[in-house]
Amino acid sequence: LSALKAPQVIAAGDMVRVVSAGQGFSVSLTGQALSAAQDGQRVRVRTDAGKVVSGIARPGRVVEVVL
Repeated sequence: LSALKAPQVIAAGDMVRVVSAGQGFSVSLTGQALSAAQDGQRVRVRTDAGKVVSGIARPGRVVEVVL
């Protein structure tokens, strides 16, 4: 059954890149993952500025935030 699970793409404590894009703009910043996540799972990240945001985990230690 574990072979059917999506692979973990982010571990708790990982430094991740938080990305968000909209019509005509894109934003990227770094932060630290507060929990582990598989591809497509929701994960919370503390940004370098200290703010906690929530987004979707993607491969390559990327967290996608939808505005």
